[in-house]
Amino acid sequence: MKTTKNPTKKTTSAKTLLVVESPNKVKTIEKIVGPDYVVRATVGHIADIPERSGSVDPAHGFAAVYELTERGVEVVAQLRADLHLCGELVLATDNDREGELIAAHVVEFLSPRVPVRRVTFNAVTKDAVLEALRGGRDIDTALVEAAKTRRVLDRLFGFEVSDVTRRKVRRNATAGRVQSPALRLVVEREFERMAFRSAAYCSVEGDAGFAFRLVSVSGVKVARGADFDAEGHVAPGVLVLDMASAEVIASGLLGGELTVSSVERKPVRRSPLAPFTMSTLYQEAMNRLGMSTSEARVVSQRLFDQGHITYPRTDSAVHEPSSRREIRDEIARLFGASLVSPIERFTKAKKGAQGAHEAIRPTDVTKRAIPGLSGREAAMYEMVWQRTLASQMADAVGESVSLVLVAGDHEFSASGTSYMEDGYRRVWPVDSAGVVPPALAVGAVVPVVSVEAKSHETKPPARFNDGSLVREMEELGIGRPSTYASIIAKLRDRYVWSKSGDRALIPTLTAFAVYRVLMAGFAPLVETSFTAEMEEQLDAVADGGAVRDEILSAFYFGVPGTEGLEGLVDRAKSGIEAREMVSFDLGVDPASGERVLVRPGKMFGRTYSPYIECGERTRTVPDATDPMEVSLEWALARLDAPRVSRRLLGVDPASGDDVFVIDGRYGPYVACGRETRSVGEAATFESITLEVALALLAVPKPPRRGRRRKS
Repeated sequence: MKTTKNPTKKTTSAKTLLVVESPNKVKTIEKIVGPDYVVRATVGHIADIPERSGSVDPAHGFAAVYELTERGVEVVAQLRADLHLCGELVLATDNDREGELIAAHVVEFLSPRVPVRRVTFNAVTKDAVLEALRGGRDIDTALVEAAKTRRVLDRLFGFEVSDVTRRKVRRNATAGRVQSPALRLVVEREFERMAFRSAAYCSVEGDAGFAFRLVSVSGVKVARGADFDAEGHVAPGVLVLDMASAEVIASGLLGGELTVSSVERKPVRRSPLAPFTMSTLYQEAMNRLGMSTSEARVVSQRLFDQGHITYPRTDSAVHEPSSRREIRDEIARLFGASLVSPIERFTKAKKGAQGAHEAIRPTDVTKRAIPGLSGREAAMYEMVWQRTLASQMADAVGESVSLVLVAGDHEFSASGTSYMEDGYRRVWPVDSAGVVPPALAVGAVVPVVSVEAKSHETKPPARFNDGSLVREMEELGIGRPSTYASIIAKLRDRYVWSKSGDRALIPTLTAFAVYRVLMAGFAPLVETSFTAEMEEQLDAVADGGAVRDEILSAFYFGVPGTEGLEGLVDRAKSGIEAREMVSFDLGVDPASGERVLVRPGKMFGRTYSPYIECGERTRTVPDATDPMEVSLEWALARLDAPRVSRRLLGVDPASGDDVFVIDGRYGPYVACGRETRSVGEAATFESITLEVALALLAVPKPPRRGRRRKS
């Protein structure tokens, strides 16, 4: 798409229309560019492929129909009005595939008759913006093609596979090209947990001025958690202590002494972590600040739009040479030259990184804090500042000490690390050194201060949380940095939930049903390797080295030896008998001899709810039910419990009327006086609270539509 790179100087009366992507940038950029510019935001994409049959035509070169979104119509109307007052159009949307597609759509739907330039900047600062505006380039058609290819792939997968999941599971069950492999990760982790068998073991731990732990008895290793497999079996030749044995050992040590039998000292040198990419920023924001990926995305984007950090949607852990020099100068100023790394670190991009933007950093590294930022923004900014400086600081240097101590035929261990040179830990002290054992020689005797027998159980694999799922997706090549937050947001909206006060992602009952359909009909397309390869092919399109139609044809029609989406969909529609496959079969009711099943969805008004079925008996259950609690006993208890169709939630503080939730014929609804509201998908009869009910009641009822008369 042709644009004008360096148009001639416009008349003094004409302004420049500068189009950016995020509305948060507008005020900051307006202050930089002054009154000669009209700054407007697209607020993301203005056009998209509609979600309906025929919007992509595989038979005619995968031609796709793009239509303005509802917001896009308003944006284009505003830009068209602005352009009447302007002599030039400058497109400054984000410097990635999606930003390039937005810029192309602005030109396509606006049809400007003035010179057009495409510019980009990775930081919203005066120098970066003004430098960008002095130049310009054409719209990158390869990037646009890559973005369009991704969108076509997503529409083909989403529309056609979702048609199957809606038929086989329930009407609101959807699938997505990147969302579905992520769902697979979450569900398969839950299967691992369900198959896990816990094992009990005991330990003997104590204090002798430093922590110690029993490691062997008569030369036989004492079991720890890592010595058990997922079925609860211990490794051969390992001793499992029970509580009685552990208490005997502990009581025999109390008031006694330990003798040092060996001392091992090793030098320790630890290097700092790489600067933040979007993925590592999300992970650290969750671990240190308790942010979800959605919040981390919003906060980081806001910091960027306000000009405080560089572009956050990056997968590069490399800072530009000039940035590294500024960082190293600031370290020397704050801490002295000795804490600057002797070599510049993180100068090469990792394999697979797109590298369109440098690693995340403050736009001004001399500012450790920014006045006026909100608490969450300030916390993230400081974390970015700390990680940025640490990345170019000297190693932390110290010594690790490991002791082996004995008492009779019992052997104990103790260890710790001390740092003589903190290095990068001056600003990023995330690794705990622990209490270091004193300088002891072999043969030294130390008194036991306290000792205790402790019981333990092996734990199943941890559920994913936002941060660990992002890390897993990045390692497997699922998605790209700009998509991580939206993927998890879609999962949370449809297929996963978290318990109050917990961050773990728990699959809903519906998630299992959708997973089974996907694995029965589309296993090749939800393999993580397939998804990663597709991302590489999209990168190749963006680099101008791959042909869009070949990729789409292979994906949809298949290649020799590999079936494409079209064939998989046809076979899934006719071959998957879903009613039994997507249900949990919990066993047989001993009283009636009938099978007890949990089915994925039944429609009550506009609400879908899983339900337990045993012959003619049914009982709805929340979709957000912990799979680890689902059992035959659980189901029978719910079936046998008295059916409650009306529950008092509390009192409306405004009116003083009682607030009820009622399990009606067409699904649950809340009532207060004469006011009623359907619960919809906000909650279930069992889970709705007074707060949720009051929020529903506060929403005005839509006006009734009049009936059409038959002519």
